Amino acid sequence: MDIFDRDKETDASAEERAESTGNSIEHELHEHFGSIKSATERQSILELTRELARLPLDQAAAALETSAAIAGVSLRASIEFLRAAPEAAQILEAAELRFWGDMGRRVAMGDGKTAVSFFIAGVSELKDVPREARPLVFQVCSRQMTLSSTHATETLRWAPNLAKAINNSEIFASVFEIAAEISRRSARHSADFLNATPQVAAALKGLKDNPTVIREALSLASAFAMRAGGIASDAWAALPPAIDGIDAEGTIKLLQRTADFLERGGGAALHVLISGGEIMRALPEAFDDWIGLLWTIAEHGNASLVAFVRSSPRFIRAISGEADRTRSIELAKRMLTLAREIARVDAEAALACFRSSALALRTVSIEQFEEWARHGLALDRVDARARRSYFALETRRSYETLHTGGNGLALESVQHLLRLYIEGLTGHEVERSDRIRHTRARHGRLACCIFGDRRSLQRGQR
Repeated sequence: MDIFDRDKETDASAEERAESTGNSIEHELHEHFGSIKSATERQSILELTRELARLPLDQAAAALETSAAIAGVSLRASIEFLRAAPEAAQILEAAELRFWGDMGRRVAMGDGKTAVSFFIAGVSELKDVPREARPLVFQVCSRQMTLSSTHATETLRWAPNLAKAINNSEIFASVFEIAAEISRRSARHSADFLNATPQVAAALKGLKDNPTVIREALSLASAFAMRAGGIASDAWAALPPAIDGIDAEGTIKLLQRTADFLERGGGAALHVLISGGEIMRALPEAFDDWIGLLWTIAEHGNASLVAFVRSSPRFIRAISGEADRTRSIELAKRMLTLAREIARVDAEAALACFRSSALALRTVSIEQFEEWARHGLALDRVDARARRSYFALETRRSYETLHTGGNGLALESVQHLLRLYIEGLTGHEVERSDRIRHTRARHGRLACCIFGDRRSLQRGQR
């Protein structure tokens, strides 16, 4: 058999398949539309089917087969589908036409009138959706339809606007791939994910559409979708405020470190993203130390980790409020190192110490605070509950140890005397302040600094 004989055989088989398909369609039409008694409706359906004859064979077959399936649920919806199919076929491929018709059929199972409106609306707006991404759009809608027809129809209507907001076919397709993964578990969360995308796109444009940032953002969202399902939509919505005011390098670091914490669960990673953004804005130099502390805390369980992450922004804001930024960075790093040292022994105690530090460092130096913390770790015969009370400054012994340095006199007890002494030497009235820092300098020098009016008196070595 030569090549021409094979071509003839192929053409013959194609004609046989087309004839077989046509007979099948005629059978289905007769089965579903044969019960129509109204001559007007029969004539209307006949005219509509004739219009489909102008379409390519695969699209015509898809339209007729789908209309027959819809007729089994709602005859009116089936007629509207046949009426809209020729125009829809100018935009949709045969498989997409089937998906669209099946969506209407599922809608008709709940409400026939809504299905009619669905088909009347048509698909003309989908011409703005990238052709290569349309199968993904219908895949998401199909999965959503199983759980919620409302979310599915909204997604289909929302897709063109989303395509305009993203203005990049590759990113658009990636977004719908992630939404498809989320829709396996939750129709609502997949819809929320898509609704939050324009804000994310705007935030990424603020970073000049840095390709590395976009890749890391999509990678993080995909990892959330696969590991945590619906929490991916919460993380996606939290992304714009988290990266607001952070440069591209800081954003990349934040997204990568957040992805690392997904092994601790979606909830924990979400809190790292939110709190990490605040820390990166306020004191980025301390971010790596903070991440190291979190991994030490994570060894003791997710409850301690989440509590620590949520407490971190308050501490960083208090520290970064110092006028001297270099001093703020030093305080933050030393405090995070101290908390990590305590966390190796007791994570709850480290959390208590971390929470009490912001207030304590207003009245004592960092050196005195470190001495107090290490004194608490060195205490003998102290159970976990007592240790946590000590670091939370809930006991009188802990409070006195902090303010006396373990042995000596608390500055608060002689604050009034110091005030009189300074006023007598300087001849100026000093406003009282609760913020007194006391340090012992080298060679026996004693410095007492009263904050507020920034006056200080130093008595050198005799």
